[in-house]
Amino acid sequence: MMTTTAGRDATADFDPLDTTAPDVHAGLARLRAEAPVSRCPNGAWFLARFDDVLAAAKDVETFRASFREAGVVVPEEEQFVNEIPEPRHGHVRRIINSAIAQHRIGRVEPIARELCGRLLDDLLATGGGDMVARYSVPIPTTVIGHLLGAPVEDHHLWAEWSDDVVQGTYPTQYRNERGSGLAGAHPEFTAYVDDMIRVRREATVPPDDFVTRLIETEVDGRRLTDVEARTQLVFLFISGNETTRHLISNMTYVLATRPEVFAACKADGDLVQNLIEETLRLLPPIQFLMRTCTHATEVDGTAMQTDDKIAFGVASANRDETHFAEPQEFRLDRPDPRGHFGFGGGPHVCPGATLARLEARVAVETLLARVGSMRLPDDFAFEKVPVFWAYGPQTLPVTMTPATTEGES
Repeated sequence: MMTTTAGRDATADFDPLDTTAPDVHAGLARLRAEAPVSRCPNGAWFLARFDDVLAAAKDVETFRASFREAGVVVPEEEQFVNEIPEPRHGHVRRIINSAIAQHRIGRVEPIARELCGRLLDDLLATGGGDMVARYSVPIPTTVIGHLLGAPVEDHHLWAEWSDDVVQGTYPTQYRNERGSGLAGAHPEFTAYVDDMIRVRREATVPPDDFVTRLIETEVDGRRLTDVEARTQLVFLFISGNETTRHLISNMTYVLATRPEVFAACKADGDLVQNLIEETLRLLPPIQFLMRTCTHATEVDGTAMQTDDKIAFGVASANRDETHFAEPQEFRLDRPDPRGHFGFGGGPHVCPGATLARLEARVAVETLLARVGSMRLPDDFAFEKVPVFWAYGPQTLPVTMTPATTEGES
């Protein structure tokens, strides 16, 4: 096998894993053209082109999902579904998919729509405000809390615990300063989830919610243990909360800074779906996905060894010139709006994609129906959230007016 050396040289002055770099997309474009498989400063390999990312995503036997540092071993019961190897991954995923079936997800739409209306009423009453804190954050927190059967007054705790996990060292090291494992590193979070599971185990007639369905669903004669159920519940909340929050924030940013997009979507509601997909393409909430090689392999002539870390360049693949016309432009008329990598790809595509799209659609539809105009301050500067793999604004201090002019509803 041959090893590409151009890739190593190409990243000497550019780190594709540094999502705060001001010229990140220019650097990614250079990698796609000059070094589609390159070595990052931290030693990980980076895949820049769409075809390579998609092919690797389909090869789940070779590339196992993991943000963990080399040498970190996670017990089976505490592996998040995205890092569980086959064939166990397929078994756990079938249980999750059964518990969160499409017809059950649809039940949350009226709740999400009522919540969005109430949040926008509050924002309009003050002439606007921070759309991240007052709109993007509460929506997924409340929706997922409802699905899980958590009391409304506790929903804010889920957001706080989610931030605590993703902004700490547990995702990479399986520990933090408080201890090892999920229960040791985040005891409040796990104690709350464990109690939810215990209550349903002990109930004569448990509530018809996601937690109950998750622990009672049987696939191939096997159910999840309580520890497995807790692990997947924590993962689903964190992933759904984090990514959906940024998706809604990024769409709001587009609407506030591109009046032509705001006007087009307001005039034609069918374009909202295109808005969601184009935002996922151009401003994906997850900028890259980390994988670990399970055995020696090769990508585009570049040799990779067992335990090498591989980064799937989501943001880069989504702007690949060979797949997208005018890839740097925001377009609502793309012929294949879902032909991006915003939710991953292959057999391990994001299990929460359907729910995220539903929440995003309701959030935008409600906003367009109630808001007449929306803008950011002239001196607004986009400041990215601190999570290294995520992309979304820290704040969006908009001013807005209600939809009261002729033709607006």
